[in-house]
Amino acid sequence: MIYLSFIQFVLLSLIIYTAAVAVERIKFKKRLIEWHFSERGFIAGKGSKILKSIDVLLAQSGLKRRLPFFNAKNMAAINLVILALAVYFFRRLGFAALFYAFATLYLPFAFMMLLSSINVKKVKEAYLAFLTTFMGFYNIEGNIINALKYTAPYISNPLKSIIERNVFQFEKTQISVLECLDNMASEAGNNEFRKFINFAKMSIKYGGNFNKAITKLKDQAEKLYSLEAIKSANAYVGSIVILVMIVMNLMLMVNISSDPDIVYIVKNTVTGQVIAMSNAVSIIFGLYMIKNINSSV
Repeated sequence: MIYLSFIQFVLLSLIIYTAAVAVERIKFKKRLIEWHFSERGFIAGKGSKILKSIDVLLAQSGLKRRLPFFNAKNMAAINLVILALAVYFFRRLGFAALFYAFATLYLPFAFMMLLSSINVKKVKEAYLAFLTTFMGFYNIEGNIINALKYTAPYISNPLKSIIERNVFQFEKTQISVLECLDNMASEAGNNEFRKFINFAKMSIKYGGNFNKAITKLKDQAEKLYSLEAIKSANAYVGSIVILVMIVMNLMLMVNISSDPDIVYIVKNTVTGQVIAMSNAVSIIFGLYMIKNINSSV
């Protein structure tokens, strides 16, 4: 039995190594193709929408702030390892193992969504103070970026660090003002703050009375504040409850998969497979609910 486990481990390691080498080869070929087309004036793609959405989620969860080197590609590589390990641990459950493996694969994203909802809630709490402070500095500076720069020290995190980091990037790199503002909106993940960014972009492009727009945004924010606070709190509590139950369920299934008698029933009977797959589908549905709850906040 020990030798069989060792052989399985070796085979799994070879599969992971082969997959990693294949991925690197594909990436090299992709870079070569992109260079080939760019040399001939064709437009090369700027990356997958999935990778971009993962980068946004990493930023909104705050992981990007704490681990600047961590990006969507690193996350994808880690997910491949998680998937391989999940398949290994649930392999005794038969076909249902695939459902549990993919549910396990989605767990890090569910955790990031939970962190994101916490940060979005904090952004909402700081938004009114941000508008009031920004209006004062904008009246003095007459420049949106400068006003944002001087407003940041007077508001709380994570909105403070989001503004400071993106303004610093704007000052030290060649990104445009509009790109800088878009990055702030994506990272903050709050609809009201995004409205502010949209008005700021319109003011930069077309001019107009930006103070009047800020006053209108402030009035709207005051009306929505209490309702949004309750909604965010409910989303946070609901996400935690679902996530804890899913983790407990997966741990239970790992424990069950180590019992030969139960594994035999689950793997070799139609009833066992139906029960196992139904449980896995319920886990996947729970993960979907976490996504749905936090995307509606």
